[in-house]
Amino acid sequence: MYEYIKGSLEAVLEDYAVIDVNGIGYRIYTSQNTIKSISVGSSVKMLTHLVVKEDDHVLYGFSTKEELRLFRLLISISGVGPKAAISLLSQLKHSELAAAIISKNIGQLVKAPGIGKKIAERIILELKDKIDTEAAITAVDAPIAADGASEVIEALMSLGYSYSEGAGAVAKLKDLSKPIDSLIKDALKLVAI
Repeated sequence: MYEYIKGSLEAVLEDYAVIDVNGIGYRIYTSQNTIKSISVGSSVKMLTHLVVKEDDHVLYGFSTKEELRLFRLLISISGVGPKAAISLLSQLKHSELAAAIISKNIGQLVKAPGIGKKIAERIILELKDKIDTEAAITAVDAPIAADGASEVIEALMSLGYSYSEGAGAVAKLKDLSKPIDSLIKDALKLVAI
């Protein structure tokens, strides 16, 4: 219903912000990462998602499209409500959350309040194919080209290495223009170091 809300940031509380738009104060629940990126008195634009319940209408807002997209993916999973999704997005940056899902890192997901092992497993199962590997790589700010890098990381992960180990090895590769099989061999040498 609401694509975004733009106005003056009047207040920031523990888990929500109040944005004044022409004299109307909108309470927008958000993640700690978004709260850290805004300051009271400034003009802000929050991308929003409206959750309608039987007895309540709640606005959730985010400073980036990626965070909003992950929020929507998370709440599409049975057993993951808006509060749990906000908890995950507060615990991890959107790029870290994407990397945790891709690398099947349950331990990182269960650090968020309200996320147990079964929910973390369900999140990984349902979202691992919906998360863009190349976008996660570039979002983590790894200094690598996205060409064959994602294929190399996926190959290393299929061999039992974590996403971060794979990304670290790929970041050390000097020439990413080699054939994929050659890149995987070179990365395997680096990951073993």
